[in-house]
Amino acid sequence: MKTILFCDNTLWGLVNFRGRVIEHFRDNGYRVVLCAPEKEDKQMRTTLPDGVGFEPIRMGRNSKNPINDLRYMFRLYKIFRRVRPDYVFTYTIKPNIYGSLVASWLKIPLTCMMAGMGYVFNNDGLASRVARRLYRIGLSHAQNVLLLNNDNRARVVEMGMCDPNKIILLQGGEGLDLQTFHYFDNESSDVLFLFVGRLSWDKGYGEFVEAAKKVTVMNPEVTFNIYGSLDPSYPNNVSEDIVKSDTDAGIYEYKGFVPDMNEIYRRKGIVMVLPSYHEGMSRSLMEACAVGKPIITTNIAGCREFVDDGINGYLVPVKDSQALADAMMKYLALADDEKKKFSLASRKHAEKYFDVNDVIRIYDEIVHDAIK
Repeated sequence: MKTILFCDNTLWGLVNFRGRVIEHFRDNGYRVVLCAPEKEDKQMRTTLPDGVGFEPIRMGRNSKNPINDLRYMFRLYKIFRRVRPDYVFTYTIKPNIYGSLVASWLKIPLTCMMAGMGYVFNNDGLASRVARRLYRIGLSHAQNVLLLNNDNRARVVEMGMCDPNKIILLQGGEGLDLQTFHYFDNESSDVLFLFVGRLSWDKGYGEFVEAAKKVTVMNPEVTFNIYGSLDPSYPNNVSEDIVKSDTDAGIYEYKGFVPDMNEIYRRKGIVMVLPSYHEGMSRSLMEACAVGKPIITTNIAGCREFVDDGINGYLVPVKDSQALADAMMKYLALADDEKKKFSLASRKHAEKYFDVNDVIRIYDEIVHDAIK
């Protein structure tokens, strides 16, 4: 029995984003093992899929201490030696860097995924420059690098992060099980503008709050909700004090982190809003698209792929709260039948571009080519 190891900085990320891929390999006779921290995030908890192994590991996701990173690399080495995988897939920066190095030493084929190009690639501090250098070294040892949009591919090549021939582009991101995320009737006279994502400034938290203030002046009956995790260790995080101040002021309701949003999407009248500054391929927008929610988001790679402007939503410039408010007002002014057309168009868009079975075929090709 061949063994495949999946390694990430959270178990929740592996199960939530790659659950169908993991189950596919399990169901096709592979031994599947997941490697991730077990208790490092109190909010993001999940359940291990049946028949799948788990190797917990301590890592310190946002630690900048090189000694901690060396300890993490040594723990990975021991796990790889014990599990003896035939193939490894890694996700997020530290598993990508140190997993690639360890796999190279043990002569195990490995594929990295760069889901996005966030803080490390958009900041020029010393720590970010060192991280990029380490990333370049790590990727040089990977057999393949999975990327989620063309802009990120161009930037990775421009920065010399890896050999362009190693890059595999997942055109529809990581995909969704469209049977699980199916269409929900969204017809309602009440509108809820919904933000789903980590509470950080570069997700567009500030623009969402400012737009909500502007829209509420003219439409006090409209509601605004945020679902997502507070992450104090993230450099661009929104503090708990700011969240409390904004919610106490009645600008929006903060609902916390929900592991599975599918039940939330059953609510009618939802419009998904994500004014993000940079994305790989937004999971929250992908889910919203699949369940038939109109979308308002920024005109950037990783967000624009979910919107046919004026057909199932609206695209707005980055860091422009007025344009965001105007788009919300434009949606509110639509007739009911036009709003329904937006919802139906979102579902059709998801069916065309975001089927996880297309992603599974790529994973199959990677593994079969390496361990025939």
